[in-house]
Amino acid sequence: MQHDIAKEPQTPSTPDLSALWASVGRCHGWAPVRVEGELPADLQATILRVGPGLMERFGRRLVHSFEADGAMIGVRLHGDGTAQGAVRLVEGPGYKREQAAGRPLFGSAAPWWRRFVNGLQQRNKATGNTAVLHWQGRTFALMEGARPLEIDVDALRTDGLTDFGGIVGPAFTAHPHRVESVGTTFAFGMRYGPRPALDLYALPDHGAARSLGQVSLPWNAMVHDFAVTERHMVFIVCPSKVRIGRAMLAPRDMTSLFDWDPSAGAQLLVIPLDAIDQPVRTSLDARFVFHFANAQQRGNELVVDFIQHPDDSILSALSGEGTSHTKPPRLQRLVLDPTSGRVHSDQSLWDLQCEFPVLPAGRVGHHYETLWLRTGEENIARFEPETGALDTWEPGPGYSPSEPLFVPRPDAERDDQGWLLSLVLDGWRGESFFGVFDADHPSAGPIARVWMGQPLPTTFHGTVIPNRAAKGPAVLEA
Repeated sequence: MQHDIAKEPQTPSTPDLSALWASVGRCHGWAPVRVEGELPADLQATILRVGPGLMERFGRRLVHSFEADGAMIGVRLHGDGTAQGAVRLVEGPGYKREQAAGRPLFGSAAPWWRRFVNGLQQRNKATGNTAVLHWQGRTFALMEGARPLEIDVDALRTDGLTDFGGIVGPAFTAHPHRVESVGTTFAFGMRYGPRPALDLYALPDHGAARSLGQVSLPWNAMVHDFAVTERHMVFIVCPSKVRIGRAMLAPRDMTSLFDWDPSAGAQLLVIPLDAIDQPVRTSLDARFVFHFANAQQRGNELVVDFIQHPDDSILSALSGEGTSHTKPPRLQRLVLDPTSGRVHSDQSLWDLQCEFPVLPAGRVGHHYETLWLRTGEENIARFEPETGALDTWEPGPGYSPSEPLFVPRPDAERDDQGWLLSLVLDGWRGESFFGVFDADHPSAGPIARVWMGQPLPTTFHGTVIPNRAAKGPAVLEA
């Protein structure tokens, strides 16, 4: 079904992308949105993305986007050419307390004494502003400094914190990874302090979530992501060290909590899933890793692909000021013996600036042939690591696409055939749209655009829900 757009607004002389780092303008539940182009009839899914939604509290600008309460942005594709969109704030317990108090109680908008007391009492705000997890019919907004917040998908209502039946400690990763072949989502949580450690978790497709154990870390580090196979969890502990003492003094600028110490190098941590208490540790040259692409077993070798930054300057770049860091990240590959930790190869896999890698869900932990990424500053690419084949959508100045999410095509011959969906801010029109791309040929541009009726802030990560989320058991009260 083809849908025409209403008369387009006048195009300005220069694009405006300032909405990327501004507070969300209008929140609303699921409502019809206009479609340009033709949506595939067999594309039926709910796509949810989340990012920093409130860059100020009660008139006070936040210093960093990581502090912001999340904005959940969704689109529902019905298969009949129509779509619905929704935008809601993630209203965690901390947000609700601030609303009731009528003033900021957390983060850089709060007064120093309040931040100091929060630090002493180890009290923070679950913002749910980084990623979305869908597990056993339940949906959660994630940020790595707190427990997950459960979301009612039909209302996009925040129902409260969860600890998955008592197993989750004070924090839960924003990057859980599901290994389809074993029917389990793996995750971790950070513990900071005199004995820094990783809490490891397994969330099976059926049955209760469980704790796998705890593994010590060499220092208090920012650990954002990991890779997993059927046999191993893989971490790179980077020398971006958290200054615990300074954290107790409650500085307003959260980036001042991190010290980049390249002399410490980095530590590769390979944890056997059948022997959590026997991790293999290997020293590496200093580097900073936000996101892993994948890991796979290749004979007796473990192959680990990730996006490597030369340092942690990306943390300042994400402050919300919209500035770019000067040292671009590259796709890197480590090849090693998982038993001894001996590294056979540590080299760039692709010499092009890139981030936010995505691959077919069934390939997590296994050999893969296709990877989708955001490349350069504002492009979306399909890349084949083994052949070097590249296909890129380059929208040009004035457009800012998000991480592309992959939706497989039903009954496709290959598991990498389907569609990409990216939330794009069109700075010329002052409006965001979900672009639908042929995953084989993103360079052809969107085959359809689902317009959201307003410019929307940046989103970090998202998920695809093929069917409506079912309600789960009760969650913890704040």
